Amino acid sequence: MARERKHPPRKRRRGRFRWIYQLISLVAVAAAMVTACVIFFRVNQVDVEGNAHYDAQTIVNASGIELGDNLVAMWGPSINDQICEQLPYVQRVVLHRTLPDRVTLQVVERTVAATVADENGGLWLLSADGYLLETTQAVQGLEITGIQAVNPQAGQPLEVAEDSQSKAQAIPKLMSALEQAGKLAQCTQIDGSAASSLRVSYDIHQLKFPLHGDYERMLTLFQAALDSDKIPQGEPKVFDFTVVDNEVYVQNPKTETSAQPSTSPDPQASADPQASTEPQASAEPSASQEPTASAQPSATPEP
Repeated sequence: MARERKHPPRKRRRGRFRWIYQLISLVAVAAAMVTACVIFFRVNQVDVEGNAHYDAQTIVNASGIELGDNLVAMWGPSINDQICEQLPYVQRVVLHRTLPDRVTLQVVERTVAATVADENGGLWLLSADGYLLETTQAVQGLEITGIQAVNPQAGQPLEVAEDSQSKAQAIPKLMSALEQAGKLAQCTQIDGSAASSLRVSYDIHQLKFPLHGDYERMLTLFQAALDSDKIPQGEPKVFDFTVVDNEVYVQNPKTETSAQPSTSPDPQASADPQASTEPQASAEPSASQEPTASAQPSATPEP
């Protein structure tokens, strides 16, 4: 009698396509969620915060957002660029979504920091970050001299002649540092007529800055000198930061003397040019031109 062969039962291959089913399920769930967002989450309310120069409706109109727009599909950077291109005083806009139907535009606006003339004699308002805001008939903020705006356009950075590019780059950095230090309001002028420096009129003092450097550090040295009580009250000084890094030279402002016509009947007395035009002798630098120590910026020069 033939022996029957017993074959082992075949194991069912389970789970071969399980990952495919799971993937299909995830895709279906994601598609359902996206469809729900597109269908149900629609803009029903738009709020504007942080605006001062423009009213809320002006900013909403510039954003292009309309009631009924899809809340999820909005792209914040695109809305920011669209608003900033149309409204020069707007520096940036942050988009916030609140489900199910609310949008908030958080606005940061520029303020007037200075006034600069253009190549045609017109005046432009300038923000602390160096953007032109609009034309004006009178100086607002501090006055920038020694450079002129070339082809000015509202909402665009300050453009100047090629030989003044370094100054145009330094002025916004300097104004931003002054604003952060709380000193911008006390400044009346930035003179860019010198080749390699900027001179700021601050209250009764003159501050001379290089075109490159750590302006925050320089203003810290300046404030330390004022707080030392070693600078005479009510006496104007020149604080020069262009001589040595991390040091400030304190000196007296230069006084200009003009030649006066001679009243002497003696012709030789009026013929001698030194008798009327020679300035006050200052062949040797005074002790007030000595730098303050870098570790102690407020030290008063020896008399």
